[in-house]
Amino acid sequence: MRSRPILFTLVLVALVMVAGSHAYAAPPSPATSTVDPCLSVCPGGDVNFHVAVRDASSNPVGASSVLINFSNCLGLTLCPPRVSDPYTIVPPSSIVMTANAAGIADFQIRAGGVCVGTVNIFADGVLLASRGAVSSPDQNGDAVVNATDQALLAAKLGGPYDPTADLNCNAALEAVDTGILNAHLGHSCEVVVPVQPRSWGTIKILYR
Repeated sequence: MRSRPILFTLVLVALVMVAGSHAYAAPPSPATSTVDPCLSVCPGGDVNFHVAVRDASSNPVGASSVLINFSNCLGLTLCPPRVSDPYTIVPPSSIVMTANAAGIADFQIRAGGVCVGTVNIFADGVLLASRGAVSSPDQNGDAVVNATDQALLAAKLGGPYDPTADLNCNAALEAVDTGILNAHLGHSCEVVVPVQPRSWGTIKILYR
């Protein structure tokens, strides 16, 4: 009979230790955290953007709140949210998800459109990194990848370097980028809506 109080005490101590370690977890560190060098999206949600949140000692920061702010990315079109999405849309211009126990947040962003503008990535309010552009096989932001996007990409391949057409993030515009776009042909947000006007600090979100 005496073993029950002892067991209860041990469980209570363990819970206190876990709660305490979470409450006093070290904050994320931009120096040791990892953020993919390029940010690309597709209406089909099949392009991954990887974020690994770590503290100053390179320990993973589990359950970190990772937020991507697109307020300067006016060409982006977010698809309507679905229950299966790993992230949540935070109006007017951000998405957020919770990192797993290893501090990993993998964003498969269902969106289209491209932009050149600062995109900030935060973890628990700490700025981890900024990216200067968003690329997508949906070059015109109408939430579907089709022949129009092929033509737009082809025109960019013949000109000066444009990060919005660099779909494989190798700092060059080449036939490989065309092949990547072609692999996404037909991907869409599964909605048909008229294009709506955009304003500063606002991202268009498509709804029926």
